[in-house]
Amino acid sequence: MCGGSEKDIYDPNRFGALAVLSVTSGVEQDLSGQLLFFNESHHESSVATHVRYIPTGYHPLNEDLILTIFCTGDLTIPPAQCKQLESFTLSETESRLGQQLLLHVGGSGIIGRRIAISSSGFPQSSVAEGIVGFNHGLIA
Repeated sequence: MCGGSEKDIYDPNRFGALAVLSVTSGVEQDLSGQLLFFNESHHESSVATHVRYIPTGYHPLNEDLILTIFCTGDLTIPPAQCKQLESFTLSETESRLGQQLLLHVGGSGIIGRRIAISSSGFPQSSVAEGIVGFNHGLIA
């Protein structure tokens, strides 16, 4: 889902789930980058225990970020009209999740879902958005 060449499919550094974040139009703060959801102790696990934010450029985190996972994967609906599945505060570029997330499609899984990050000072205005996808090629 997240692309790459055939050699990338077997790359041992690719694991968990990945969301590529793009800046929403008309915002001053550029938080584009990637979010990696993974299990710190067992990379092949389908349960994420941690999340890592990898900014595209140099973006020091001056304040906490709010990560929102929506019930839908539809990017055409305004975020205010989307039902939330989960919401977390990210205080560092890598954080342990308050609760584990399933790296599955459908049900309680986060694969295929829309996500948004925003500044904790303005939680209602999303700064970057994306869709969560698998980050490896060996899907059973």
